[in-house]
This record gives sequence, C-alpha cells and structure tokens, in this order.
Amino acid sequence: MDIQPVTLTGQYVYLEPVADKHIAGLFAIGQNADDWCYMPRPCFQSIEDTAGWVNEFKHAADTGQGLCFVIRSLTTKQVLGSSSYLNVRHKDRGLEIGYTWMAKKAQRTAANTEAKLLLLTHAFESLNAIRVEFKTDARNQRSQKAISRIGAQKEGVFRNHMIVQNGYVRDSVYFSIVAEEWLAVKSKLKAML
Repeated sequence: MDIQPVTLTGQYVYLEPVADKHIAGLFAIGQNADDWCYMPRPCFQSIEDTAGWVNEFKHAADTGQGLCFVIRSLTTKQVLGSSSYLNVRHKDRGLEIGYTWMAKKAQRTAANTEAKLLLLTHAFESLNAIRVEFKTDARNQRSQKAISRIGAQKEGVFRNHMIVQNGYVRDSVYFSIVAEEWLAVKSKLKAML
C-alpha cells in the first residue's frame, strides 16, 4: 500500500490532507474538552498547540506512517472535524481509521458517516487494503455503537493498552472490517446517507 495525499469528495463532505491552512479552523472547533475526553490528548489549548498537532500528522504523512484528513462541508467549506489513516502496515495491506473527532454541530449527522464511507472506499478500492481496523476507549460507549453501526466487527479488548489524558490507563476495544465484508458494509453505509 502506498498512501499518498489525496482529496476524497462525497455528497456532503470532502476530506483533504491536513495542512497549515487548516490550523485556525481546527482550533476554532477543537476547544471543547468534552469532545476529546476519550482521546489520547486533550482538546486544543491554543493556535500553537493546534499547529503542533498538525505538524505531527504532516510528519506521519511524509514518512508514510499515516495520513490525517480534515473533514469539510462541501457546501460551506467549513471545517467539521478530522479523521486519519494510522498504523499503516504496508506489507500486510492493513491500516487503522482513527483519531476521529467532529465539531458539535457535525456530530450525529451525515458528515461522519460519509467521511467513513470515503475513507473505507479509498482504503479498500484504491489502496487495496485487506483489513481496516478501528479502536476506541472502552469507556466510550457512543463510539463503540457508532463503529458497530457501520458494520465493523468487534474483535476484543486490549487491556491496559494506553496511558491517556490525566494518566488514565485505558483499555481499547478493537473492531475491524475485512475485504470480504467490504461490499456489504459499503451498501449499508450508502443506505445510511
């Protein structure tokens, strides 16, 4: 798998690789601590903090380790959130979709569903992935339901998997979609839009 920067366009949103031009928009919507409570890091504290986050993901893209996308409204061009390809395993043709967060106004809308459809379509149909995984904090029931809702299969729990905000030792729940399941998942996601 050769992950290159690409813009993914749907009916409601488009996803473009994170860049410096997105810093102000990300900071504007990424300051709500409640939205980040299950993330490995806290919400954005300043423009400089947001720029540091953007630079980390730009470095991951430069080294082939991942690709962070900014989710934008197709009609208003407003920044709605972010989602990323992470833990890319080139030889094994697998990757993770994660570090997803959405502005309050975009939560529980077609934006996140379509973003997942675009990311999964690109992973399976352009990158030729055979496995896409998702993980979430075991405390985050809403995220687990959302991941299951799109058709991912729960695989299990990694206990004491990560130390996150405030030193909390988190268990991570893993889900996956494999190539053989992709067409059914794709149909389900399209029906949800």
